[in-house]
Amino acid sequence: MRIKFITCIYSDLYGTDLGGRQCRYHHYRFSLLSLLKMTNADFLCYTSDREIESLKSFFYIENEVSENKLKFEIFDLNNSKFNVLINSIKNIEETTKSDRCIEIQYSKFSWWWNEDKSYDYYYWIDAGLSHDGLIHNKHLTIKDAHNYRKYYESNLFNNLFLENLIKETNDKFLIIGKENQRNHWSKTIDPKWYTEYRSDIHIIGGLFGGHRDKWDNIVNIFEKYVATVLPEDKCTPHEELIMSLMYYNHTELFIVKQFDIWWPDKNVTQGLSDEIFATNKSFYKILEEFNGICE
Repeated sequence: MRIKFITCIYSDLYGTDLGGRQCRYHHYRFSLLSLLKMTNADFLCYTSDREIESLKSFFYIENEVSENKLKFEIFDLNNSKFNVLINSIKNIEETTKSDRCIEIQYSKFSWWWNEDKSYDYYYWIDAGLSHDGLIHNKHLTIKDAHNYRKYYESNLFNNLFLENLIKETNDKFLIIGKENQRNHWSKTIDPKWYTEYRSDIHIIGGLFGGHRDKWDNIVNIFEKYVATVLPEDKCTPHEELIMSLMYYNHTELFIVKQFDIWWPDKNVTQGLSDEIFATNKSFYKILEEFNGICE
């Protein structure tokens, strides 16, 4: 069985007309390095011509990652599939101050069309998914106080995780959903787009995928919503809002893994009580489940 993860690293977009998170240079690199412990999978990482050489140096030379396991491909986000439509709607001034890039979000799906379908299972995974804001300290494996890597290196991403990810996906398309009522996280797009409006689960865009035979249909549905919602509503909703719409309008296509709160423990932010963690499932618990850990 052949498995492939698709991801991207664009760490210098904040302040540009594309928008993007600040201070992610080390975050994305060290997090992806942690994800690569899933050695039974191959990885493809899209990036810019500005960053590709530093990425190759970091992974191939400094950390001796095999070029066969991790490939980089230059992609200009200004040439993304919905670029013209997005630019006809988005507010450039607001975008330069935004920490999210819509072009990346929508490309998580449209990059699928570049694949030759030679792998059995494909998953999108955010390069920055492995970090101490999401993962409990007990699963962080580097304690060196002077090493950036300590914030990102986790033992949760491994081949057992990969094996159980495939089993859980089975014959569906796997997505992850956050509880969105007791612990409200996000609005939705206009309820008019829903067959039957619901907002109790918010689908996240950090990890999703399935067998190659499922991808064409899923991407076609996503892109159909982009092509209809954006011009009518004159907005550029995050990919997660469209994914949430997809889930409720096409529930039969998906298997959803659910969690309640992002925080791994009360030390991550101020004002959190023990009760919050006793009554809510943290995101990292999903990662534990994929490792066969059930506490």
